[in-house]
Amino acid sequence: MSEMTDGGSTEGDAAFPNEAIVPVVTSEAPLPVAPPVASAEIASSTAGGEDVTPPVRTLRLKPAEQFWYVLQCISFGAGYLAKVPTRRALSDAGLAKMTGAEKFWYVLQCISLGAGYFAKVPVKKALSESGLAEMTGAEKFWYVLQCIAFGSGYFVKVPVKKALSDAGRTRMTDAGQFWYVLQCIAFGAGYFAKIPHKKALCDLVQIPTAVTQV
Repeated sequence: MSEMTDGGSTEGDAAFPNEAIVPVVTSEAPLPVAPPVASAEIASSTAGGEDVTPPVRTLRLKPAEQFWYVLQCISFGAGYLAKVPTRRALSDAGLAKMTGAEKFWYVLQCISLGAGYFAKVPVKKALSESGLAEMTGAEKFWYVLQCIAFGSGYFVKVPVKKALSDAGRTRMTDAGQFWYVLQCIAFGAGYFAKIPHKKALCDLVQIPTAVTQV
């Protein structure tokens, strides 16, 4: 009888572990469920990110523009230095982040009688007309002053507007189109001036899709 009770006790002891395993199984069951939920959230977040990128069109230089930009850069870095004020204007608008080299050359240009700043002003005007930036009071003042000087500010702005037009971010006015063609007739000056601005736009990860016609 004692053996039977011992056997019963052993059977009872064997039963309790089996019952103890049940909550272990149930407690371990939700654990594999959690990772798929997290991965699903990650997938949905990445899918949401992918949904944002398709509307943003990537801008690239045409082969001819790429060729002339490289040629401009070979010419004492003229193409690169012309691009720097545009990058500064885009940086002011929160559309780009300047590299250390670009910051250095912009400061150096500004030391040179404010050349970098004055070159940036017409770019900011073009961005402002395209609804991508807002000019400061000082920039508005200097732009007007540049335009008084034989319309130089306006003529510098025209190739920038053309580059933005190529990017599909604005539309040129008839007057702007006329002066751009006229600049291009003058030994392609308008076209060559447009290339560094377009290169700066190509460097952007994305450009806001908002377009305003002025």
